[in-house]
Amino acid sequence: MKTKAVAAIAGASGFGMVWLLVLSLSLGTPVVSHGQAGSGGVGPEDLVLVRGGTFQMGDVFGEGEANERPVHSVTLTDFYLQRHEVTVAQFRAFVEETGYSTSAEGPMDMEARRKIMEQFASGAASEEEMKRLHEQFLLLSGAGYWDAEARAWTGYNPNTNWRTPGFVQAESHPVVSVSWDDAIRFCNWLSRNAGLPPAYDEESGALLDERGEPTGDVTAVRGYRLPTEAEWEYAAREGGREVRFGNGENTARSSQIVFNADVGEYPYLDRGAYEGRTLPVGSYLPNALGLYDMSGNAWEWVSDTYGPYDGGSLRNPYIVVGDERILRGGRWGGSAFEIRASHRSSWVKNDRCNNSGFRVARSANRGE
Repeated sequence: MKTKAVAAIAGASGFGMVWLLVLSLSLGTPVVSHGQAGSGGVGPEDLVLVRGGTFQMGDVFGEGEANERPVHSVTLTDFYLQRHEVTVAQFRAFVEETGYSTSAEGPMDMEARRKIMEQFASGAASEEEMKRLHEQFLLLSGAGYWDAEARAWTGYNPNTNWRTPGFVQAESHPVVSVSWDDAIRFCNWLSRNAGLPPAYDEESGALLDERGEPTGDVTAVRGYRLPTEAEWEYAAREGGREVRFGNGENTARSSQIVFNADVGEYPYLDRGAYEGRTLPVGSYLPNALGLYDMSGNAWEWVSDTYGPYDGGSLRNPYIVVGDERILRGGRWGGSAFEIRASHRSSWVKNDRCNNSGFRVARSANRGE
């Protein structure tokens, strides 16, 4: 796919939020072939009960980025986590029942896109104006595009969305090109279909308790939701064990994790083949909790907002400190460094790329 870069903005350190606002001049739609559809939605049989406990959260190996430190003590109560990432088939059932259009399926307004890019390229916009332009840009169609052949981000392709991620997917692959906004609406749809109160206020993004009141207490939430960041890392590390990757291993291998295994010089990397796309969920063995793809395949949105760790001891933390949300677990296009269980990436809530997906969680409420 040929693209012409009009402007590019990179933000945050390391592998954090990447603002690559690039106008794609290609209007060709990537070919996507879908296989047999799986069962729609997510049910109790798709969830694993994760028993709570206390663990040391963060970069316990001392090899990550500053935002993974300081290591701090976190105590969690029991919760449920989806065995696999949400699949194309499960997301399709949601879209077909509700008629929902994702963040990436906004208007294909090439003239508006061109004007925004010209303002970026001028270099005259202030930081506040750049933020406003970015917000306007994300209302248009498309998603961040990782080019598997180029091994690089090539900007926002206006044709990229969950239906057309730019590579072949079957119904059993993890859905990608979805935003945090898309993910919480999927969660609320699951809740409504299960007769549960929704977990999110879809306008503000606030968590809701069983009475529909905003809450910061995840144990008061009865509906389907995204895992908290602490729940995600605890589960990826098999109940908080000191392991590097979400499959319970300390070495990353392409025969065990879906990622870019032929780049990087890391002592914990056993170099191997690069698939250049997602694979069906559960293609490789799960971790000790029975959870698949906690490292690699699709990036996974979690519920909290992004903020620095403060080092204090926490119980069932739910962090609400800013505007950005968090992606965990690494991705099919990412390196061994990115798929470490402690790695954190921050994006605004309606941002998306052809690597971003999610899995759902529920609080383990008594009597259920």
